[in-house]
Amino acid sequence: MTPEFYLILKERDADDALANAVFEAGFDDSELTVRGEHVAIWVCDREGELTNLVRAALAQAKAGGLEVLHIEFDNEVFANDVVAKAN
Repeated sequence: MTPEFYLILKERDADDALANAVFEAGFDDSELTVRGEHVAIWVCDREGELTNLVRAALAQAKAGGLEVLHIEFDNEVFANDVVAKAN
């Protein structure tokens, strides 16, 4: 299973400038979406251990000048990851 998570950004409007900044930050393998009232980067196509992927994505966002408020996980994805590690 490939880990999936959202980087919730400070921005509330997914305009072209933000889309370009996300792409230029190297998130061309991710999707820009809206989650709640904020723009989010859905990191869904990276292989590896969840903790390492989150750390790398946070560093990547920071280096690209993106301000991350927090990280969100879908319950199902998080639950599956926990179950997979337990087995």
